Amino acid sequence: MAVSTLQTANPSLGTVSRQPQTTAQPTAAGAPFTRMSRMMQILGPVSAGNAFGTLFTPQIKPVGGYVSFYPLYINANGGTGTVAVAAADAPWNTIQNLFLRDPFGQPIIQADGYSLYLMDLYGGQSGVFGFGNLSTNNPSYQAVQTSGDFQIRFHIPFQMDSSAYCSLPAMNAASQPSIWVQTNTSSVVYSTLPTTVPTLTFQLDEEFWAAPVDNPQFAPPDVGSSAQWSVTKAPMGIANNSFQRVVLPRVGALTTTLILILRDSTNARIDGYPPSDLSFWVDGVPQLYEAFIERADKMYAAFGVTRPTGVIVYTFRNSVQTFVSTADTYDVILPTSPATLLEVGGTWGSGTGTIYQGGQNTITNAPAQLYQLTQELYPFGGIPYTHLAQ
Repeated sequence: MAVSTLQTANPSLGTVSRQPQTTAQPTAAGAPFTRMSRMMQILGPVSAGNAFGTLFTPQIKPVGGYVSFYPLYINANGGTGTVAVAAADAPWNTIQNLFLRDPFGQPIIQADGYSLYLMDLYGGQSGVFGFGNLSTNNPSYQAVQTSGDFQIRFHIPFQMDSSAYCSLPAMNAASQPSIWVQTNTSSVVYSTLPTTVPTLTFQLDEEFWAAPVDNPQFAPPDVGSSAQWSVTKAPMGIANNSFQRVVLPRVGALTTTLILILRDSTNARIDGYPPSDLSFWVDGVPQLYEAFIERADKMYAAFGVTRPTGVIVYTFRNSVQTFVSTADTYDVILPTSPATLLEVGGTWGSGTGTIYQGGQNTITNAPAQLYQLTQELYPFGGIPYTHLAQ
């Protein structure tokens, strides 16, 4: 019996489709949207020569598809001197407040510049392990120079994952998202001003998924869903060496990421968190009891970056992997209602030593204030589009 081998001629192995691309049939609607689409980008509005403290309100251009990100570059140039010193949160605190609304006026992002930096770092929408999520690793990044010049990039996100979920439709020129960027004064960005304060140049570009040419009515999964970020402040101050359960005010939706920033009465970020009894409570039930160093270790396992002083993170985007990425399936997101009670508790400001990365957590300038940076998911279909909908 003859045995077929690669040394034996077999014409069928060389038979390929000869159908021209121009006569190809439309892709089936059951294919993933991203297979039918293409990731594209246009250059958006640029505004140069702006003084610190001014308002940037660009006219956003329409695109032929669904916006996934807005890359926002801010370049400070033209400064002179050799004495400029950056303030604690600089250069990210160049933005005092950013408001981004969808075409119907619904707030999508409300955050200050340092919070935007943390969104990139811990949101799971902009890379992993320092590649993409850590903005200081970007080739475009330039720290504050002694002349006062610097350059930073914010990755303002819409989409939650690589399927284009939560990307924003932006094809109607008469109905576009709106963005307001209020900058801080130079005395906030620099602790020591340069001889000549630089001016700011803004550039807002647009990354988007193009509407499929052969099936233009096809859209991302559960189109109309949105992932929204906001900053709120806990209503109670925190005293030094005191046991408190601090109420987190932002509830009422599916919470995917919870970033907490602790600041003292001078607005400096501090590690005043409970050292040995840090706890997270949902409706009066303790979900987590852990040491502060355990929370820091979990953050490193999930994100692979050094934790900034004063910041801790509870992520609910690690249902697939230990580390957080765009591969999440939303199985472990935290559902909350307007009646949900979220609290972080323990004995605040009561520890010192290496568990605080060489520093201490005494709240010297009391009362401290806890800020809550929250990402909330609003699925158009009521629950996330993945297998949870089955």
